[in-house]
Amino acid sequence: MSERPKVLSVRMTDDFAEDLEVLQRGGVNASDAVRLAVRLIAQAHQHVDEVAQASRGRRPASISLRTAALYPAPYDGPEQGV
Repeated sequence: MSERPKVLSVRMTDDFAEDLEVLQRGGVNASDAVRLAVRLIAQAHQHVDEVAQASRGRRPASISLRTAALYPAPYDGPEQGV
């Protein structure tokens, strides 16, 4: 793998903007939303590769992934006034 870039630029299309808006509904900023989406897709590909390797190259038609670990846990501490 070549040297990884520190910053990634993504072309903003109408479809991308709509998808990003959906991911940001939980209060996540754009950078974190893209990072989480890439992680989710990468985990899906990794899982499919593992299943295919274990089943003589047959890739599954559908998969399910645990997504809870992708999102930060809600804050359970005391309320803090500002």
